[in-house]
Amino acid sequence: MENLAELLQESGFETLNVPYASFRKPMDEIVADVAEIVSSYDDGKPVHFVTHSMGGIVLRHLAHRFPELVNDRAVLLAPPNQGSEIIDWLESFPLSRWLLGPGGMSLSTAAVRREVPGFSGEVEVAVVMGRSRSLPFFQGLLDSDNDGIVSVEGGQVLGMRALKVLDGDHTFLMGEREVGEEVLSFLNGDES
Repeated sequence: MENLAELLQESGFETLNVPYASFRKPMDEIVADVAEIVSSYDDGKPVHFVTHSMGGIVLRHLAHRFPELVNDRAVLLAPPNQGSEIIDWLESFPLSRWLLGPGGMSLSTAAVRREVPGFSGEVEVAVVMGRSRSLPFFQGLLDSDNDGIVSVEGGQVLGMRALKVLDGDHTFLMGEREVGEEVLSFLNGDES
């Protein structure tokens, strides 16, 4: 996310990259950790969010548990908003639980549909999905239109204001110049 943060800074935004222990902690602890970091930077200015992958799910939980922190614009890059078919497949392998931890395993399609709240009307949401695949391994698990990890359909979320599908694969989507331009456009209020 560093290149995207630099682009945003060059365009006048202040940025903060928020790390979290996605493979070591359960989702509720991840959300509490992120809330603590974000709330410590409250200076009265609007706070926008740009997330990648699991970060979109973390943001949905954050918006539900701490709505005072999430009430402006959000751009979700390649989020598994309908859950991950890959996690569904991996659930049967005990080693997967150890590798992905409770946070990663909480991204199954059943868990996301059951446990992840949607956004309120206070948050203006755009979703940017990729359509290039450098990882052919999971193609049998995904719809044909995907980024190698998340399908375009699986990235959509109820109430989103915009959906863009651009060239780029899941892992490197945030580094694509066109993606950065879409992020800037949405954060600046351009509803293209």
